[in-house]
Amino acid sequence: MLETLGGVLALAVILGIPIGVLVLSRRRRPVDEVITRGSAHGRDGLAVHPWRGHPSLDVVAWVFVAVVLGLGVFYLLGGQPYAAAFCLVGGGLMAYIVWARFVGRAGDGTLTLTAEGLHQHHAGSEVFVPWEDVRGLVTTPTDLIVETTRPAVPTQRMLPLLGRRKVVQDDAVALPSRMLPPLPYQDMIALYSESVVAREELDTDAPVDRARDLLRGFQR
Repeated sequence: MLETLGGVLALAVILGIPIGVLVLSRRRRPVDEVITRGSAHGRDGLAVHPWRGHPSLDVVAWVFVAVVLGLGVFYLLGGQPYAAAFCLVGGGLMAYIVWARFVGRAGDGTLTLTAEGLHQHHAGSEVFVPWEDVRGLVTTPTDLIVETTRPAVPTQRMLPLLGRRKVVQDDAVALPSRMLPPLPYQDMIALYSESVVAREELDTDAPVDRARDLLRGFQR
């Protein structure tokens, strides 16, 4: 009876945590947290962070990892090696991913625009495109595809299989935009890639204030 009750409770926790994560992920972050000053490659600039998510998501993720690893130990002590191996290996992989996100090694998709170029760190892959290499930008429902004059090679920081870009070719590189706010990125990239004067203001508060006003307009 106790084993059955324990199994039901474990199943409820395992199912409840992902549901909780989905609910917390829908929470819209304040504009002042989404658009901030940032830096990349030693230069200050405009940073556009993901606009959905709750601060407690990291805590929930660690709880979920602990539950999965706990189940692995439970199955191991109960003489179920295959179930134990599944939970322990899966929990270990999840622990690594959560740790990488927690310390910033994985990156959350923040887009940083500096006087030097365009920068993004997402899913363990870092991309930096100098403005002089930008030919244009194509926006899709999931990506900002930057057209370039020469290859932009991502730098892998996490597990290779988790850090691959969907579009990486000689004249284009994809920057995931799924969690970024709905800003007119095409106009922004065109402005800064064509105007040296406009780029120089990226290390000031002026572009931050304008981007915040734009985002507030979308939220009305």
